Amino acid sequence: MAEPSGAVVIPFPRRGQNRAASVDPAPGRDRMARALDLLEEALAEQRTAVAGLQAALADLATSTARLDRGLCGFSTRLDDLAQGVRGIGAKARALETWADGVLARSR
Repeated sequence: MAEPSGAVVIPFPRRGQNRAASVDPAPGRDRMARALDLLEEALAEQRTAVAGLQAALADLATSTARLDRGLCGFSTRLDDLAQGVRGIGAKARALETWADGVLARSR
């Protein structure tokens, strides 16, 4: 038996115009209006959230600027302290050398 060499087309029934005319578009419009209202509410909340985020970022920028100034001042004071410690260390070594010389002469 010979096999068919092409595709078999199955016709789908067409929708009648009577069915399209019987659909009431009002419920769809109501759902669309509710969806748009909800979208507007969500966008308003989003705007409020973005404004809050921007305010928080501004506060963070101010805080980090203050922190930077404080750390720079702290670094300067540490540098001054290190310089003082080096000076005291040099004086201590000089005093130690002098004391060693005095002890060596007294023996």
